[in-house]
Amino acid sequence: MAQRSTETASSPWAVVALDKFCTPEHTQKSQWRRSRRVMLTWLTGKRTAEQQAKEENELRLLPEVKLAHLVPRIDWSPVADRLTQTLSESEATHEPVVFFITPPYGGHASVVSLWAEQQGIRCLMAPSHQELTEGSLEWVERCGHLNRWALPALERHMLRHTQGLQGVRAFLERALSGRLGRGVIGCDSWTYAYLQQAVGIEGAPAFTLQGMEGKQLADYFVSIADNGQNRLTVYSTRTGRQVLTNQPADQKKAQEAERKASTHKELQRLAAHCRGHLGVAWHYWRKRLREPAQEDAPDASELWLLDALADAELPADTGDVALLVLHALLLHGGLEDQALGDVLPFSHHEALNARLALTRQGILSREDGRWQVAPLSYASVRQLLASRNYLVDPL
Repeated sequence: MAQRSTETASSPWAVVALDKFCTPEHTQKSQWRRSRRVMLTWLTGKRTAEQQAKEENELRLLPEVKLAHLVPRIDWSPVADRLTQTLSESEATHEPVVFFITPPYGGHASVVSLWAEQQGIRCLMAPSHQELTEGSLEWVERCGHLNRWALPALERHMLRHTQGLQGVRAFLERALSGRLGRGVIGCDSWTYAYLQQAVGIEGAPAFTLQGMEGKQLADYFVSIADNGQNRLTVYSTRTGRQVLTNQPADQKKAQEAERKASTHKELQRLAAHCRGHLGVAWHYWRKRLREPAQEDAPDASELWLLDALADAELPADTGDVALLVLHALLLHGGLEDQALGDVLPFSHHEALNARLALTRQGILSREDGRWQVAPLSYASVRQLLASRNYLVDPL
């Protein structure tokens, strides 16, 4: 995908055509740095970290109550509003099917569900695991009487084997031909890439949330901290410099901060690492925020951000079994153990052992009852899969 300059960054809630998605400035440099860290780890047996301005043992985790005020869950309703606006302004509104695509943790299911609620449109229910494994078309038949509909998460309507694809293939053939009326489909970007190869969905308009730059991330994190009312200053443990603040400052101080820190440089680094995806960056921000360990800290509003890019990374020599497990989980937007064994070319026992090993390494986490690539591992997993010529998503 193309990159854009920070100076020309778009609205933080811009919904754009899929082929207009741009990664933030410095994305390629971030990927190179990550590759270098992985290689150094492999050669030396430990990461040669940069000199830290603040040591982690001087800090502590934030209490959950405080963290919930500073970093509440993402409200995807502004994106649903933008989707409504985009559809009304484009020719896509006349198409039988429109896709809204996001990467893992990108919120497509929430956005499409909110859009459907706003429009008073019914959401289609996902088939059961048994229906998928048996190749049943009953859930497809249940969709035939609707004129307008929404499907929040297409990845929940397929499994990557012969029977598991029968239903989604029949559904998409009917939907794309207009036999099911008009609908909006939310879909994980990895599932979308796979279905393009396995089923063929070319021609249907597809939209996504434009990638965020560092300045946009900074504005967002300030705005959500108690709705922007909480006094907040965050420093980088890597550099000691201010990452962001919403405290009042006179013009001289603001100019000095601009000169010293190049305004949000650390968050531009984070944006590049996350390819501009807010959902992934939100997890970094939430899991890496710390406060001073001393009970009598002089300023309760002073927080620190651990080196945001020191995530759980895959070793460069990761074997094929582990990569196949990771790829299968990404293509399905996460799976339970039983379903994971169903879609892999080896035994359930081998699949479970590989999943357990990846979980112990911190590469996988359990999200919404399914095993998924952990947010802080996603960037390194995607990069390694791409380097091994696996099918990767368009975002």
